[in-house]
Amino acid sequence: MADDAAARLFRGGVPDAYERLMVPLVFQPYADDLVARAVSHTPSAVLELAAGTGVVTRGLAAALPPESTLIATDLNDGMLAVAERRGAPRPAGARPVAWQAADAQALPFDAESFDLVVCQFGVMFFPDRPAAHAQVRRVLRPGGISLFSVWDSIATNAVALAVDEAYRRVLPDAPPNVITRVAHGYHDPETIRADAEAGGLVVVALDEVELIGEAESAAAAAAAIPHGTPLRAELEPYGPEVSARIEAITAELLEQRFGTGPVRTPIRAFVVTAHR
Repeated sequence: MADDAAARLFRGGVPDAYERLMVPLVFQPYADDLVARAVSHTPSAVLELAAGTGVVTRGLAAALPPESTLIATDLNDGMLAVAERRGAPRPAGARPVAWQAADAQALPFDAESFDLVVCQFGVMFFPDRPAAHAQVRRVLRPGGISLFSVWDSIATNAVALAVDEAYRRVLPDAPPNVITRVAHGYHDPETIRADAEAGGLVVVALDEVELIGEAESAAAAAAAIPHGTPLRAELEPYGPEVSARIEAITAELLEQRFGTGPVRTPIRAFVVTAHR
């Protein structure tokens, strides 16, 4: 995340629910993909932005070569606390991780400190994306790589789409929610490319990647977004009854599509490779 207002959206019980529900549903598949891409560049010094509860971080720590360094950052202390807790104890042979609170638009690192910067599903929340990309360019060494991912439109994610439908049924006069407005609201490839290049990066690949997310049931999938994302903060003023109704309707919609057993749902995102 990149400013105090955005960080507050991940307060309270959101980090724990994010780790428990959202990671297997949508984040783990793309974490595995991003880690494989990162390791293919054989980096020696890696910075992660918007690390959340550390799903990418844990993969990097296990996969990076022994001599490499890894710093994982997020603006939200609650997310970092869960990430540190989940990352300890480290598996044998895993890289040590330095955890640090940091604003992606004002990185507290020297110029040319890293040869790889990674950010999974954080860029869409940055208030000034070109400014964040410019910071990434500043801390990258010449020829260094920036890897980041953003969600495709909400129509490509069945769970998010069901949540939005339930939200609009329960709150028909409410403005668009944060899931449609922000999380899945930054999906135009030309805009994504233009913002990175406005920050001084050179985009060499913008890949559309479709993977499979999993949940133990439709009910678990339905609980993920209302409890483990910034939507939780947006629903709080309406009271717990509204959130419960949205969750129940979402579960019904997902059961209609996936049944009552485990959910395996296609999800789509863009993964961008750029360099200084």
